[in-house]
Amino acid sequence: MNVYAWLSLSASMTSAILGIIVFSLNRKKLLNKLFLLAALAGFYWTFTEFMMWQANSVEVANFWSKMGFLWPFFAALVLHFSLVYTENNWLKNKFTYLLLYLPAVLFAFTDLTTELINGPPILEYWGYEDTTPASSSVYVLSSLWAAVLPVLAFILCYLCYHRASEESKKQQSKFVTIGFAVPIFTYIVTNIVFPSFAIDVPNLGHIAIAFFGGFVGYAILKYELFTFDAAIAAENIVSTMPDSLILADMTGKTFRVNRRVVNFFGYEEDELIGKSVIKLCVEERRGMDVLKELAEKRVINNYELTCKTKLGEEKNVLFSGSVVRSKTKRDIGITCVIHDITERKKMEERLVKAERFASIGELAGQIGHDLRNPLTGIKSASYFMRMKGSALAEADKKMMLEVIDNAVEDSNRIINSLLDYSCELHLERSKCTPKSLLLYALSKIQVPNRIKILDHTRDEPEMFLDAPKIESVFVSVIQNAIEAIPENGSIEIQSIRKDSNVEIAFIDSGIGIPEAILSKIFSPLVTTKAKGMGLGLAICKRIVDAHDGKIAVESTVNKGTTLTITLPIKPKIEFAIEDRWVTAYASSLARED
Repeated sequence: MNVYAWLSLSASMTSAILGIIVFSLNRKKLLNKLFLLAALAGFYWTFTEFMMWQANSVEVANFWSKMGFLWPFFAALVLHFSLVYTENNWLKNKFTYLLLYLPAVLFAFTDLTTELINGPPILEYWGYEDTTPASSSVYVLSSLWAAVLPVLAFILCYLCYHRASEESKKQQSKFVTIGFAVPIFTYIVTNIVFPSFAIDVPNLGHIAIAFFGGFVGYAILKYELFTFDAAIAAENIVSTMPDSLILADMTGKTFRVNRRVVNFFGYEEDELIGKSVIKLCVEERRGMDVLKELAEKRVINNYELTCKTKLGEEKNVLFSGSVVRSKTKRDIGITCVIHDITERKKMEERLVKAERFASIGELAGQIGHDLRNPLTGIKSASYFMRMKGSALAEADKKMMLEVIDNAVEDSNRIINSLLDYSCELHLERSKCTPKSLLLYALSKIQVPNRIKILDHTRDEPEMFLDAPKIESVFVSVIQNAIEAIPENGSIEIQSIRKDSNVEIAFIDSGIGIPEAILSKIFSPLVTTKAKGMGLGLAICKRIVDAHDGKIAVESTVNKGTTLTITLPIKPKIEFAIEDRWVTAYASSLARED
């Protein structure tokens, strides 16, 4: 084996090994795929040249000469690689691909079936070598084409080097450009220049491919060329992100989850793939409503849901999602991000309880004072009845019993207020309307004849609320209004629908609320009544807040007060179900069964 053959074999092996290494770094990236294809094309071309140089007869040499017909694809792949590496806009035009590969196909077919590009091989001092066809325009055209494409690739990389602002990218481009320059220069000199002057040397262009591999290999090791891109970063983010990520089709059927989903829910990945996202929700109907709203709005953020793990443990989560569209603007799936807020919810509940118990602690002194008054009345009445005994007149006995009854009623009111403020709220929603709520509330109140009730509420829209609790709010507000009207007056109640909410206003003609009290009217222990504990409106606010509503008050002294309660018509997650989601979910359940 002469030195030229050895160099040809070494170049072919180097090209193949480098192509495989680069491809293994990122098998999904187009740049790595193109480099592998170019490297394999270079390996094939160089190996056929080696076999032709080593042939022991002209027939064998001619066979390997024809087997090297794929050499045009190496030139096309080199330019394609440089276009992708430099992110050239030419790739956006499909005509570019035609210009790249159609000539390669034509020249390869011509070389295989004719002798218009490479003539019959003859024996030289380095082995058998192709001859140049006499007066062949196809040969000239193919040689120019094979020279222009690598030169153009070199120019693109050179321009990329000069335009690069980031040092790492600049160094990458420098070594890639040098890697292109060496085989291009060698090919032009040994295949075009020397033959033009009848200088007899072997074609060293394919051997110089090893230099290209060497420089690109150095760029790989030194500057991590080909090893980092947006796809790698995205894959790393998905696998390591602290939130659960689920990719599903438009019916909610899961086809990809990250590691956090597996750890959070306790399922194996295989158990989740193909299952409906809705199966992870405690309230599956609510899960369907979330997906329905996601399909309508395309993006939703921080919807609070309760999910269940494989072991049946309930978790509070914030659900966010978006619809993914294809390049053809077709909806192809959804991304679901689930953020665990279980510990945060527990902490919030502990803080709320702590604040409420702190308020209860403040109430202790006032409760002691308020309870002492009725207890003193009970004790005094019982002492008086015991001392008088049978000598007590019937009228006096009746009066003492009334004192005891009133004292017990006051004590009960104090205890009930404290229990209402301190206990947990659990809503049991049902259908109701503003008018039905008001009518039930008024049935529990004895309105004095001096006060006129003006009912302007409507029997629409239908709302989903905890009716008894809202009725208790209405009772408390109306009772306060009655007590604020010392003489003749009126209380007007009206309801107005505003978007997805209903505003219910209570307008009285009472004495109003002083400005100093108005700013803290909903705080516990704030009251203007002699016997009041200041818990009534604080309890009302708790109930309204639990319904995701708002309560506000406006007042002018000696003119009256307006208290407005704003309530959502439906909860945040609408209970209306879209047919296609129900159908999709039902079919997925059928498949799972």
